[in-house]
Amino acid sequence: MTPTGADTGATLRAIARDAGVTAHVHATRLTGPAGTTSLADTEPVAIASLYKLPLALVWADLVTEGRLAADQPVRLAAPNRMPGPTGVAMLLDDVTLSARDAVRLMLAVSDNACGDAVLDLVGRDRAHERLMRLGLPATLVRQGSAEETRAVLRDTGTDGWAAAQRVLADPDRAAETSQYDPALASAATAAQLGQVLRLLWSRPGPAHGTVRDALAHQAWRHRVGSGFPHDDVLLLGKTGTLGRLRHEAAVVRFPHEHPVGVVVLTRAARPERHLPRVEAAIGELARVAVGPLRLADDE
Repeated sequence: MTPTGADTGATLRAIARDAGVTAHVHATRLTGPAGTTSLADTEPVAIASLYKLPLALVWADLVTEGRLAADQPVRLAAPNRMPGPTGVAMLLDDVTLSARDAVRLMLAVSDNACGDAVLDLVGRDRAHERLMRLGLPATLVRQGSAEETRAVLRDTGTDGWAAAQRVLADPDRAAETSQYDPALASAATAAQLGQVLRLLWSRPGPAHGTVRDALAHQAWRHRVGSGFPHDDVLLLGKTGTLGRLRHEAAVVRFPHEHPVGVVVLTRAARPERHLPRVEAAIGELARVAVGPLRLADDE
């Protein structure tokens, strides 16, 4: 059964239209009977820091195969690492931590320095080869956070991230960046990111458990989480944000039900940084997409 009827599709389109976004939505049961809900989910889009999710899957696979060590020490020297607002990226001194802790920070607080370190461990070519082998040819980790930042600074003609964000958010300038272009930035389809979640939930090893646990500790709950304001609903996820792009890939599990993976990728018509209606719409889109996939045991 695949509940992608006209009513659900029309509701998803109406939510996106009312919020002023282009939306790509895909929801799928991660266990139990197959089922999906989708809206424009097969077109690759730029995914910003959501690239860290497929990267984490590849890392966990390599650890499980013994090609990488989960406890491998990773040294992040202050002068060389990518700055950012969270985690190691915001610290002032040199830091050494294990690879698995770098993965946890990369996912839970979207730590840019840790994301770059994990990409260095995995290797871009190996990541692409692995994703192709997994049947995810449109899921491309083209670059880490440092390269993405350099591209945005170049495109906006600025010399700092705060200035670049102001340019991208200025409604009078209509600024663009190559990092909105799926042909140049890290990219994926909503459906393939849903498959990344399915793979993470189907693999029993401790490395994949590390990834799932990190997603459970995500610091930001205002997107998909806003559609499920219930204390007994388990929510795990990873966001991606850059200018007009606001994304999240998440897993929603109601008590005694199958977990459902849901991916919402949006591009806003307006450029401002603070668009609460868009953030709320991501939760609405997720709620509507997940709804038909609940109570699978009763089918």
